[in-house]
Amino acid sequence: MTRLSLIKVVHFADLHLGMENYGRTDSKTGLNQRVIDFLKSLNFLVDTAIGKDIALVIFAGDAFRNQKPNPTLQREFARVIRRLIRAEIKVLLLVGNHDLPNLDKQAHSLAIYDVLEIDGVYVARSPKLFKIDTKQGPVQVAALPHFSRSRLIAGLKDQDIEYKGKTLTELNDLMAQTVENFIEGLASRVDATIPAILTAHASLSSAAVGNECRSILAGNELTILPSALQRPEFDYVALGHIHKFQDLSQGAYPHLVYSGSIDRVDFGEEKEDKGFCLVSLVRGATTYEFIKNPARRFVTIDIECKTEDPTAEVCELCRRQDLADSVVRARIKVPAQFKEQVKKDEILDALAGAYFIAYINIDVIGDEARTRNPHLTETQTPAGALAEYIKTREDLLERKDELMAYGQKLIDELMRRKA
Repeated sequence: MTRLSLIKVVHFADLHLGMENYGRTDSKTGLNQRVIDFLKSLNFLVDTAIGKDIALVIFAGDAFRNQKPNPTLQREFARVIRRLIRAEIKVLLLVGNHDLPNLDKQAHSLAIYDVLEIDGVYVARSPKLFKIDTKQGPVQVAALPHFSRSRLIAGLKDQDIEYKGKTLTELNDLMAQTVENFIEGLASRVDATIPAILTAHASLSSAAVGNECRSILAGNELTILPSALQRPEFDYVALGHIHKFQDLSQGAYPHLVYSGSIDRVDFGEEKEDKGFCLVSLVRGATTYEFIKNPARRFVTIDIECKTEDPTAEVCELCRRQDLADSVVRARIKVPAQFKEQVKKDEILDALAGAYFIAYINIDVIGDEARTRNPHLTETQTPAGALAEYIKTREDLLERKDELMAYGQKLIDELMRRKA
């Protein structure tokens, strides 16, 4: 019997280098502390890849926080790529939605690696089947980058497919069919004798989503059926875009895996493990293992005060917590009659052992006359009203820009349907 060759692969995604929530500037490096956290997780991945003699690293999209990373972030990412190449590890970089420019003709954030033509680095901006000769043997990688809605609609135009006047659901169905056609085209060119991976930066309809995918829940995100990707031509499907590690294969072959983000972006990911996948790639018999990263802990302290001294009650609970090296938030509910007894400065002292205090939110409960916000009027626009509401919520201020952007999308959609 012929022994099938095994090729070792690392699959990771959603680095989002440049996220600076809950961090300060580090005096030694000049970097934000949270950027240092993300680089620590990334270098742990590289150390693991080198130590385990990995042949190929597949990055499934979203290298930076946005499509215009500053030179410092670009330098740090390039250092990591250089470490992998020097260890004779091939690298495939898939373009995700955060890597895309606002205009299709502009360069994406990973374009420099394409222009430099670095031996061993492959960049996927459009659907393409790569054949990569690694130190452990050849691998086929079918790459499906993220598609903007504008680019998919342009594709419908090119195919003379009528899309005007369609509902959002009908339009999404047309665009999903276009993406599925790309996958089918890639699969048709796979050599059945060589192990093959499909990598995609996309949302699958059965995936569990978090804060990073509010647009999916709002109906604005294009989703694809798992069956479109789970094809016998492929031995592993390396997914990016959704930050929660999950396997959507339901026991069938091949595995459909979101590796998740490599570090925590916000409190929506507090209880999620962060890491990457070690893939043992064998034609027809691929397996994988999820490896946890040393990601920064996020801790939420929830307390509903019952005594006449809410400050002492909260401080006692805070001091009992293991908050070392953690980003912490406190959400306190206090009866209306005791709200004046809450002393934030004492609570801050009780949280002093934390790495970073995100916020302390105090919610008054019970009988109390609520005064109307004088800035909210009947003549105010929905967007203006949303902005005023966010100002009243400390726990929402950190995501103001994102919430406003999604709110505007919903408002625009409602206005379009009324028209």
